[in-house]
Amino acid sequence: MLQEDSRKPFVEIAKELGVSDPTIHARVKKLQEGHIIKKFTAVLAPAKVEKGVAAFVEINVKPDTVENVIGTLEGMDEVLEIHETYGDYDIIAKIRAKTNEDLRNLMAGEILTIPNIVNTKVTTVLKTRKEAQLKLTRKREKRVGS
Repeated sequence: MLQEDSRKPFVEIAKELGVSDPTIHARVKKLQEGHIIKKFTAVLAPAKVEKGVAAFVEINVKPDTVENVIGTLEGMDEVLEIHETYGDYDIIAKIRAKTNEDLRNLMAGEILTIPNIVNTKVTTVLKTRKEAQLKLTRKREKRVGS
């Protein structure tokens, strides 16, 4: 429920689940202390904040330089996700920009100037069909006959 609306009052959640308000407070505190809930945050509409262009950048780096390259990427506001991968590329990064020209400038002026990058491949997103955070669901009861 908090994943759908983190501003929902604990009293309402308790009522919907048929438990007490202090029970919800205790459960959420336990999830925070166990680092299952990392933070409560707002989800922005990219186009409304002038970051409507999304792209994935696949990056190969020189041996033993992945951490340095990732460290530089982490400092860029336009870089939303960074994944160290095993496969054709060492790193996949999700980036957002205002326009295609801004994306080009980011690539040419910043990302491609990072030391130890060997080559990159950029895939621009035409339309995002689903973009979600990890969601935990309640365990379903086993169906009869399953």
